[in-house]
Formats: sequence, structure tokens, C-alpha cells
Amino acid sequence: MKLVKANIYGFGKWIDQEFDFAQDYQVIFGANEAGKTTLLNFIQSILFGFASARGENKFLQYKPRNSGKYGGELIFKAEDNTLWTVRRVDGKGDGDLTLFHDDEQVPVALMSEIIGSFTKDDFADTHVFDDKSILSIYGLDENKLETEVMSIGAVGSKEWLATADSLEHAADDIYKARGQKQPLVVSLKKYDELVEEKAEIENQQVAYQRVKAKLDETETEFNDNAVLLKQANEAENNLRNLDKKWSRYNQLQRSHDSNHTTSQLIQSEDWERVLKANQELSTLKETATPNRIADLDNVEKDILKNYRINQTRLDYVRNQKFELQNLQFHRDDMNSKLLKVDTQVDQLFKNHPELSEKMLPLTGEEIDQLTPQTGKKNNVPLIVCGVAVILAFIINPLRWLFILAAIGSGAWYWYQERTNRTNSDLNNYPFLQTKGYEGLSREAILGIQGTVIALDNFHTTQNGLIDGIKSIEVDLNKWRKILLELNVLDSSYKNDNYNEQIEKYFARLDQIRAKADVAEQSQAQTQKIVNEREIRLNQLNKEIFAILQKYQAINMNMFTQMHTRQIENQKTLTQIKQDKDFLGTDLAELKKYTDHNVLSEELNQATAKKTALSDKNNELSRQMGSLKEQMQQIFDNKQYQHIVTEMAQSKQDIIEYYDEWISNKLASSWIRNMLNIATENRYPKMIQKATQYFSLLTNKHYIKIDFRKKDIVVTSANKNTFDVHELSKATTIQLYLALRLAFVTEISDLIKLPILIDDAFVDFDISRKENVFDLIKEIAKANQVIYVTANQPENIPDDHILKMGERDSA
Repeated sequence: MKLVKANIYGFGKWIDQEFDFAQDYQVIFGANEAGKTTLLNFIQSILFGFASARGENKFLQYKPRNSGKYGGELIFKAEDNTLWTVRRVDGKGDGDLTLFHDDEQVPVALMSEIIGSFTKDDFADTHVFDDKSILSIYGLDENKLETEVMSIGAVGSKEWLATADSLEHAADDIYKARGQKQPLVVSLKKYDELVEEKAEIENQQVAYQRVKAKLDETETEFNDNAVLLKQANEAENNLRNLDKKWSRYNQLQRSHDSNHTTSQLIQSEDWERVLKANQELSTLKETATPNRIADLDNVEKDILKNYRINQTRLDYVRNQKFELQNLQFHRDDMNSKLLKVDTQVDQLFKNHPELSEKMLPLTGEEIDQLTPQTGKKNNVPLIVCGVAVILAFIINPLRWLFILAAIGSGAWYWYQERTNRTNSDLNNYPFLQTKGYEGLSREAILGIQGTVIALDNFHTTQNGLIDGIKSIEVDLNKWRKILLELNVLDSSYKNDNYNEQIEKYFARLDQIRAKADVAEQSQAQTQKIVNEREIRLNQLNKEIFAILQKYQAINMNMFTQMHTRQIENQKTLTQIKQDKDFLGTDLAELKKYTDHNVLSEELNQATAKKTALSDKNNELSRQMGSLKEQMQQIFDNKQYQHIVTEMAQSKQDIIEYYDEWISNKLASSWIRNMLNIATENRYPKMIQKATQYFSLLTNKHYIKIDFRKKDIVVTSANKNTFDVHELSKATTIQLYLALRLAFVTEISDLIKLPILIDDAFVDFDISRKENVFDLIKEIAKANQVIYVTANQPENIPDDHILKMGERDSA
């Protein structure tokens, strides 16, 4: 990829500027503060993103002060002569990126075609040269200088090499083969001395060895017995756990012994029908004869009278009781939805503090009026005016006609300019104040439209829900008023559980009506009532009998017992499941025992075995104590114990030091091996190019660059070799440049971005600068180079020089 053009919308001091670049190398010359570094930072920002406004990065932002536009575009030419345009403007994060291949927009994922897998830091470490990176070489000591030069061979390896060196030094501080003061060396020597001293003491007494052998034998027996004791203890714990669960297991067994299933489950609908029919049957039997009829009391008479007066309305209330239930359900549902919408609105205001309740969405026409017009000015009136003036002097007969045309064209141009200025003032849009956008900028107004539309939609939903709730509350209040008027409700009743009150009212009303119907019948109608009651009794008996026969029940008591047993069976099945869950995997173990006595006997045996093993353990422990006491009496146990303690501590120190030493060694070796593997295919070619570049920069004074173990060495023309730290600072920088430039050209198959040089050679003498320019021309054959400098370049073709300050664009 070759960078051929940069279009800057707004970046630092550059606003609406264009720059063309030569495809091999481009020298940009200008005085200080001319914008050279700004241009290079523009290239990096468009490729990898704008600096954030946080921390120290805010000083790396180049937002223009006199323009609302921030960003621009870079145009690259590929090897197939197609053009890639990278456009980045102000936006969230590192800016809004758009990518074009020729004139077609393509996914931003294709940026890898231009920048590969490089990050901004990778690009700065490899392709960007400035005085800061060059001058930093002067401040490095011998070791850091070696690391800096050797880290060039792989992106990001500098930090890894520094880590490897740090780990290597840390390992050497712990142990060296011929070391004397390192802690691991000291601990090893101390341990050897303690072993010798311990052996001398032990060899002094033959009796000690005999007692020690007995002690070792006892300790072995003690350890074996401890294993058996642990097994016995676990066995006892398992059996004791089974013993605790036996009562629950016994309960489960008793539940299994019973029959918990019925031939046919009684359906809830049939049970309800039988109960209802049986209740009605009982009611009819209670009013079987006139002798059993009781007179209505005053309250019952008032209820019956009220029903007869308002029968139509009360029957309507009975039929519509489920409508009341639906109204209450819908009201609760709407309240829940309203709460959810209120939460969403609160979140919207939290996320957008500039949002106001007064804001209304703008229409498409209003948005078009606010959108900045980017079209070019209409200069036709000026052209017409100029032509008319010229013709007025040339053609005498029509002079006044052309003068009038010139005046009209000028007036039209003035009117256009005035209209454009008027449109740029937000105060000229009265609808902004009407719709609640006071104090906001044009960009903020346009940018918040999506949020305002969402807020408006939420308000519409809220209003709809509130209206629905109010409507339901009105209906419920109407129902309450009706129920109060009909005496279904008492005025002291404050709840809205109207269905329950209606059920109670009509249940009582039905009883009163039944009593009243019988009581009010005349003697002549008594027989008719009896006949009708008998018919109804027969119907109810048949209905009950059919259901009882369905379930093979002889009578109502048996049917009731069947239903009760069904409920109890369900409870029992639930209890069985709970018992099985409680017993878990122990259920299989419990089934092995025929009764609790067998389990108890096995538990007692396990307890006795554990007790015996525990007693034996205690006895062996006492024997070991006695043997150790005998050993102490044979020789000075304090000195011996001190040596043993010292040996244990020394051994622990050796293990810890060794773990730390081997960890550091392995980590350092792993880092270097991984870097060698990552770069082994490129190092030979890179070193070959670096040697060529280094020879050019030093006027062929140095002819070879080579690696020896972990160090880099150079060979002069007279065959003398030098380590990096033995070179002069200027020669070291030349070596550093040769290696970095060789690395960039070697990875050109992965990424072909221009090399950016920002006056990096300001401290070079004339000879070295000439060598650098010769090297730039050589590298530019394969890699594009953009070089900015405040010094007048010499021996550079004019078509490769861009002078800043003499023209605004190139």
C-alpha cells in the first residue's frame, strides 16, 4: 500500500486541507510550528484511532478550535492500482471509521488489508522515528542498550527480553555453579556439614542404633495401625449415619407396604358436582314438609323484598361477576406495565442528562432545516451581473437593459447571502423553543432525536396505560355504587373483592328465597311443591348415583371415603418421595439389613473394633515415647535434636531456593526460546539487510553485524569486533536505525505502511545526514518513506519536497 493523498477535514491547525504524497519518498519541509508533526499524527490517528480525552492522552488530541469537523481521510493505492480510502471522523471511542475500496464502501474488518494485525503501539515502535526515540538511546546503560538493540527483531520483544534478563539475574542471585554467597549454595554446604555431624553422633553409640531400629519398627506398626484405625473410624461413622436414618427408612418401608393407588382417580369436576348436588339434596330434605318451614326474620324479609324490587339488576350482577374479576385483573396488569415503563423513562433521563420532559420529536422538514447545507455557493448571479456590465459598455442601444439585469443579479446574490446567514442562527427556528430544545447546539439537537422519539413513545404508552387504569377504576366505582345501591355491599366495606361479597350475598339470598317460596305457598300449592321437590330429589339422586356408579361406590359415605383416601394417598406418595430424597444413596445400604437389630449389632462390632485399634495406637504411642527417651539417655539429645531441627530447616530452605531458582531459569529460557522461534525465519534476512544499511550509514567503516550467544557484535572494515556498548553513541544510533529499518523492510510482506520520520536526525552531522538520505532513497524502492524536517533539504528533487507555509494544499 502506498499513501497517495491525505484529506484533512479538521485536525489541529489543519482545516480543509489536502496533501499529495510521492509513492517512494516524500520530504516535508517547514519551520517550527508549521504543522509537520501534526500531519504525521493525523496519519497515525486516521489509521489507528483518535486519542481519548482521558488522562495524559487528552494532550494528544488535535480537535480544531475554529471548526466543528474533526478527522479526515487517507487514500492508499494498492499493488493492483485500486484505491483504498480510510475515513475517520469524531465519534465514540477512537472515532467513527468508514472504509472504501475504490468508490464502494466495505466492512471495516478489511482494515487488515492495510494495517495487518498491527496496533497503534506496534506501528509506533516499528515505523515511526522521532528525536525522542533516537535521543533515548543516549540515556541507556550497557545492559539496557544491548536489550534495546536486540529487541528490534520482533514486535513487543523489548519488554520480554527485559523480563528474561530480570529473571536470569534473579536466578543468579540465588545460585551460581562457582558461587560462594548465594543462599542456595550456602544452604547446600550447611546441609552437608549437618549430615556429617549427625552421622558422627549416631555412630558413637551402638545402643543408639539398636534402640533406633526398635523405634523405627514401632513407628511402622503405629502407622499401619493408624491406617486401620482410620478405616474403622470411617466404617463406624457410616454405620452410625445409617442408624440415624433407620427410623426414616422404616417409615418408608411402612409406606410401601400400604396400597396407595386406587382403581380410578376421582375427577375434581365429578367431586364438585356430587358436593353441589348433595348440598342441594340436603337443602330440599330440610324443607321437605310445611311443618319444618320457619318464618323469615325482619332482616331476611328486607333482603327478599330488596331482591323482588331489584330482581332484574341483581340477576344481572350475578351473571356479570366474572366481568368484575376481569376488570380487576386488567387493572393490576396495567399497573405492572406502567411501573416498568416508568423505570425505562427514569433510565432514559439518567443516561441522557440533557433530555427534558418538554422535548418533542422534530418532523422530517424541521430536521432538514437544521441539517447544515454543504452544497457550494450559487455564483451564477455574480456571473450574470458581470456579463451584463460588460455588455452595457459594448452594446450601446441596450445599455439600460443590461444595467437593470446587472442590478437584479446583484440583488439576487445579496438575498441568497442573507438567507444563508439567517439559516445558520438557531434563534430563527421558533419550533425549537416550542418543542423544548432551548440551550442545545445544532449537533446535540440532531443527535438526541432518537432518544426524544423513544421518550415520546414511552409517554404515549404511559398515557395509554393511565387512561386504561382510570377507565377501569371508573367502571369499578360504578360497580361499587351499584352494589351499594342494591345492598349487596355494606357502606363500611372498603376492599374491592366484590366477587366474594357477591357470592356470600347470593348464597344467603338463595336460602332465603327457598324458605320464602315454601313459606308463601298456600295450602293448595303445598302438594305441587312437594311433587316438584320429589322430582328434583329424584333428579339429584340419579345424578349422584350415576357418578357413584362410575367410581363403583355403593353410597355417599363410601364415595367420600374414597376421595379422602385419595387425598391421603397423595400425601403418602409425597412423603415417600421426601423420604427417598432424604435417604439418598444410603437407601441401597439400608436395604441390606433385614431389621434394625442387625444394623445395631454391626455398629456395636465396628465401635468395639475402633476402640481396640485406638487402645493399641495409644499403647504404641507410649512405646515410641519410651524408646525416644532411651535414645535421649544414650547421648546428648539436645545437640542431636538441634542438628535434626537444623537439617529439616536447611532442607526446607534448599527446596524453596531451588523452586525459585528453577522457576526463574525456566521462565527466562522459555521467553528467549519463544522469541527465537518467533523470529528465526526473519533474522537472517533482517541481519543481512541491517548489515547493508549499517555499512551505508558508516561509509563502509563497519561491514558485518552478528550475534554471539545473547550479545550483538559488529565487525569493522579492518576485522576488529565490537560489542554494542563499545561503540560511540552516534554509531550506536546508526546501528539502531539500520536494525529498525531492516526489520520494517523485512516485514513488508505483512504490512506495507509508510515509514514516518519526524526530524529524527537533527543532531547528525552533514556526512551522517547525507548517508541517512541515501539510505531513505534505497529503502523507498520497496517501502514508502515520509520525512519531515525543519532544515532545508539538499540534493532532493523538487517533486519530492513539500514546503509548508508557502501554500495551503498540495
